[in-house]
Amino acid sequence: MTMPSDPTIPAPPQTGRTPTERIREEPIGLWAQLLTAFRDLSGAFDAFANDANPEVRALGRAARARRPQQANDYFAIGDLCARLTAQGATLSQTYAAKTVAAYTRAGELSSRDLPAARRAIIAFAFWIADAARTLGNYESIETALLICEQARRLISGAGLSHDERRLQMTEDRLREQMTRMFEGESASADKRASAERESRMLCDQGQILLRQGRPQEAFERFEAALAASDTNQSAWLWRAMALTDLGRFDDALASYDRALALEPESAGVWNNKGALLMELGRLEAALECFERAIDLAAPISTVKAVYWLNRGKVLYMLGRYAEARDALMHSHELEPSPESAAGIAACRERLEGSTGSNVL
Repeated sequence: MTMPSDPTIPAPPQTGRTPTERIREEPIGLWAQLLTAFRDLSGAFDAFANDANPEVRALGRAARARRPQQANDYFAIGDLCARLTAQGATLSQTYAAKTVAAYTRAGELSSRDLPAARRAIIAFAFWIADAARTLGNYESIETALLICEQARRLISGAGLSHDERRLQMTEDRLREQMTRMFEGESASADKRASAERESRMLCDQGQILLRQGRPQEAFERFEAALAASDTNQSAWLWRAMALTDLGRFDDALASYDRALALEPESAGVWNNKGALLMELGRLEAALECFERAIDLAAPISTVKAVYWLNRGKVLYMLGRYAEARDALMHSHELEPSPESAAGIAACRERLEGSTGSNVL
């Protein structure tokens, strides 16, 4: 569940674009789609079609299914991600990055809409900088700095020198604010903290690049993050995802193992490793990972529901339909979703030999 934003932060700027007519998905068709990884044309995982937020996910899947693809769909996704960026007393780096990625995609689809996309990115960058300064915490300021840097690079050479200078000045102020937060540390502690901050910053930059479908550049940032601090578990995790998008699956699995060596009780990493094994057809190994994730997961229904859903998928692919149905029903009890409902229907069809109209 998304936390309400701080009331002192104004609403983010919006383009006001609306998506074209949505494509309806039938339950059994949806389940078939869920057993296939949603990837964009570059081979990278589609950041919107796989989003945890159901509204973003629905818009993302409708946008990628449309032929030809439409800029308005991605403007609408960008507006939605912008609204999801402010969460409680912090800023979501995930949705901030996806906001920029969606507007960028809109500009790539239509040269006529490119100026509007650039204006949207600039407006969002200045909004997030103001929001971060208001919140005043390190995570929010770091997110704003990353977005401002990204926005400045995206408009470089576009004849927007005034906005480039303003963004550079904004970046400088954000860096100064971050520096002041760490004044007074001892020299040795500051050196360690500096390496850790550098590693985290590089990892964050890589995440943004990966979400924008630039896995090679992202991989290079994760390598640099690990060079700064090879105990950065998050960098090993994201490195694995970049390697997956690059098709280097054995290296990706090894990177997941390094992340698990640092945090062996990380349910999320076990789940991610299982998802890759499932995609590679290594179903028994994938099942072990999903079961480990379920055992380790915190008692948060939305998280555990995803792990049970994945367990149901792999059991279905193994032909163990009764167990798959039970896992999917457990997922649906924790967090009802069209995905789990469609999976239950598919299992019952296999078990009963008919589709039936009552899926739950």
